Amino acid sequence: MLHTIEYPNNLKATQYHELYVGSAIHPALIKRNFFHIEGETIYNYLFISNKIPRKNGGRVTDTYIKKYDHLLPGGIWIQSLDPLNNWLPMEWGRIKPNFPRIDWQSQKPVKYESPPKTANRVTYFDIPNCLLNKIARRYNIPDIQKVLFAKRGQKLHVKGRRKNALYAANLRNSLSYAQSSSLLGLCRQDYLNPLMFWLWVKQHKLNFIDSGQKNVQITFWEWIKQHPEIPIILCEGEKKAACLLSLGFVAIALPGIWNGRVGKQDFDERLHPDLVPMALSGRKFIILFDYETSSKTRWSVFQATVRTAKAIESAGCDCVVALLPGPEKGVDDFVVARGLDANAGLTAIIDDAKSLADYQRSYRAKKWGLSKYKPDVTINVKYLSEALCIPELEEKCNLPEQNDLEKEQLFTPSIKGHPSNKESIDSGGVERDKSKKSPTFNFPKSGLVVLWSDMGTGKTELMRWWRDQNPDARFLNNGHRVNLLKNLGLRLRTAMYSDLGYTGLAQAQALSITIDSLHKLNTQSLTYGCIFIDEACQYLTHLLHSNTCRQHRAAILEVLEYIVYNAPLVVIADAHMDDLTVNFFLAMRPKGEVPYIIKNEWRNGSRTIYWYEGDNESALVAQISAALMLGEKVMVASDSKRFIKKLDKSFTIKYEESNSEKSHTPQKWRIWSVHSDNSGSDENVAFIKDITNAVKNFDALFTSPSLGTGLDISEYHFDLVFGVFHGASQTATECAQQLYRYRPKVPFHVWVAPRPPFGYQDTNAAKIKERLLQSNEVTAFLLRIDRETGKRGAEKDWALEAYCQILGNRHYSLNNLREDLRSLLTEMGNTFISVGSDDDDQARESLKAAAQALDRAHNSHVAKANNITLSEYRARQSKDYLDPNEIFECEKFRISDSYGIEVTESLVEMDKGGRLIRALAGLEAILAPPEESFTDPKTGRSYPTPPKIVTQKDRTERDNLPLCIDWGNYSARWLARFNLGLHQILLSLMKGDEVTADDSTLYS
Repeated sequence: MLHTIEYPNNLKATQYHELYVGSAIHPALIKRNFFHIEGETIYNYLFISNKIPRKNGGRVTDTYIKKYDHLLPGGIWIQSLDPLNNWLPMEWGRIKPNFPRIDWQSQKPVKYESPPKTANRVTYFDIPNCLLNKIARRYNIPDIQKVLFAKRGQKLHVKGRRKNALYAANLRNSLSYAQSSSLLGLCRQDYLNPLMFWLWVKQHKLNFIDSGQKNVQITFWEWIKQHPEIPIILCEGEKKAACLLSLGFVAIALPGIWNGRVGKQDFDERLHPDLVPMALSGRKFIILFDYETSSKTRWSVFQATVRTAKAIESAGCDCVVALLPGPEKGVDDFVVARGLDANAGLTAIIDDAKSLADYQRSYRAKKWGLSKYKPDVTINVKYLSEALCIPELEEKCNLPEQNDLEKEQLFTPSIKGHPSNKESIDSGGVERDKSKKSPTFNFPKSGLVVLWSDMGTGKTELMRWWRDQNPDARFLNNGHRVNLLKNLGLRLRTAMYSDLGYTGLAQAQALSITIDSLHKLNTQSLTYGCIFIDEACQYLTHLLHSNTCRQHRAAILEVLEYIVYNAPLVVIADAHMDDLTVNFFLAMRPKGEVPYIIKNEWRNGSRTIYWYEGDNESALVAQISAALMLGEKVMVASDSKRFIKKLDKSFTIKYEESNSEKSHTPQKWRIWSVHSDNSGSDENVAFIKDITNAVKNFDALFTSPSLGTGLDISEYHFDLVFGVFHGASQTATECAQQLYRYRPKVPFHVWVAPRPPFGYQDTNAAKIKERLLQSNEVTAFLLRIDRETGKRGAEKDWALEAYCQILGNRHYSLNNLREDLRSLLTEMGNTFISVGSDDDDQARESLKAAAQALDRAHNSHVAKANNITLSEYRARQSKDYLDPNEIFECEKFRISDSYGIEVTESLVEMDKGGRLIRALAGLEAILAPPEESFTDPKTGRSYPTPPKIVTQKDRTERDNLPLCIDWGNYSARWLARFNLGLHQILLSLMKGDEVTADDSTLYS
């Protein structure tokens, strides 16, 4: 027998599902605050204003009745408490209709209806006890027993609400003549709201109540008022606030982004009256609005956020702004999409909230490019040389026509019959006659010159011209990738640092050297006439964040500052130049110098991009296979070396399988892969040296970030370019750099992971810096080093600021790489066609089989590799390139040295590239007992001393790494784990004891 499910407050199944499943709202919160209403009763809720025109009998005019007759089938009434009327149910509320009307101006559905002719209010929900406990635990507030809740959700009546409200008011006026026992009886029978009783207690102070009693029970929101240390989140919409409350955050719902303030800007703008009761000294408000993609909407949200924040600050409170990373629009969408990870992710987002000043600085109407610095000259030419008006250089830059899309057959297996892109590839969307009218410029002879120009616009040829004009000047070409340096070295006619000894480095008239090796230069002979740094933004990221620079980072920075300061001319170039990069190099130049900025508005866009929106890359991988089967030539760029290897292996397996089937003709495609494991081989060095011609021998080119910058394939060969980006390491600009290595304009097929694989990461540079310095200080304290001197290393302020800002910017991009890359590619002038979100099971299984085959082969090769000595192992760590056998031998030595046992295939598999030994080392550190306890003289608090296995690592790093950005701060991490009780918990588990969620050690 089937039983009909009854939902609270007459809610329909679809309505309850929308709230509980679609917005992750707690059932107890739904029961108290969300109600189904339908029929003409709805008019009693909406038409509460005396300003609404009515007929003689008091009935609302037909115009209003007709305007809202779409509500008759019903909707969800959302109840609110009134902060201006002792937290009684508010007459004002909002209805979410089952069948919304369409706004005639925006042509969009009106999702919520508010009472007409009535000022908007804000929504305070009625909070159940179960959520109170969550909130108290989150904010570490102990006195929750003081809070009394009234089940207002059960008191709401469908008919005669105004009459009932009048009756309640009259009853309250007569309370002074009643006895407390009678009042309590009324409360028990649900005739009287308990809040009224406690209000009467407060107002009349009955004689039998002890006047010294302090623990009078209060309502939830009165309790919040008494604790200004609890932050309050303001969000747009009731469902979002209810979702936040369900997770234990304190949230208030605004009916719209502009409804946190009232009045006119620069006249009487102030905080909304409903928020004033919470605006106590010391209170922090957190604004958390929706994630928006439209530039127009983003600008409106920005304005509303800033003005609301200023109103909050004017009321004497603090205000910060939390930003959702996307792609989910609302915070409830974010929580539902992230599932079990939602609480941790949302906590990180709110902890990462920006101050108003930081939010205003970080907001950019145009997300890429310079905003602080204005260009000295703005041009619009395909090649920078055209604006110099130098005939001999123009001849060098006038490359053959790359590709005429009018003569090409665009390919996409999923979408047929789409139009060809007929826009000229020469103009980048700009007419040639307009390009020829572009201003000209004289190349400066000294100072910091900034070339802000798109990829493929002749930045390198411009520097080649400078070399020809200044043959006697010493020239330094500095970069962050070996392949980039080798390519530029050939074009700029410089010696490569790896081909020279220490004497040769000092004597070279023109030198190309990587940032990793810059410390090898002799500072006594560092007098260069010009320093050129291409891909300057990625260069700076590599300098401050890469592990390869870690050991010598301080020396590298010292040498870089010296040569940049003393060189007459420093040229930095990037297609996506930003203020941060200019700031960094300007800080190293003579004081008072102003950069000379050349902006080229020409865009190498106008491509058709097929955008894949699935949860995995399988659909795009299937397209790659289909393209090759149809005889198309393809190039694949990815941010993952692992993916490139799997893709290559999957086609090898396909060939082997087809070769074994007698009924099929085996097909083997000519595929060339370039990744960090093989990019330095003799074969790849030769391939990269003449890559434009070398690719003509292959059907497919698979590339990882090792081929991301500095190389151009300028002649047509590939019919399609595929991009697969997992969001683990490459930002949007770096992904775009990879796609644009192929200059001819052919369609792109792009898939980007919908969310980062490692969760949300901090984007607030100020907080990143604050936490870094705090961690440094705690570690110094635990090592018995002076806190102030141990907080910082030898780094200069501008270097530390750049480090934190770069990290925040990178996290911003990686938190939602899919949207960030699409936005960048759109700004670059490309056209998008959505392919959908379907997956391909066969392609996914093919990649899975390839991964397993790669792992088996790797484990076997490592186990069977030759044994090497410690000296051989150390010598290989400084080499630019190791061949596969050397890699396997080094890996075997590391595993053998780590575990002290015979290296077998199963051990290699369990080691997982060193993750197991690192986990064991971490476990050993947690299990090791503290050395002793010591007392902080400032606070008198006792602290355990971390074990030597931990402190020794910190001391070694601080002795050998001068910059604090390279310190691991293992002692601070150990203390955090120890204070969480992990030491005792693990000891109990090792004894065989059972640890449950209610164990007291988890709350100590």
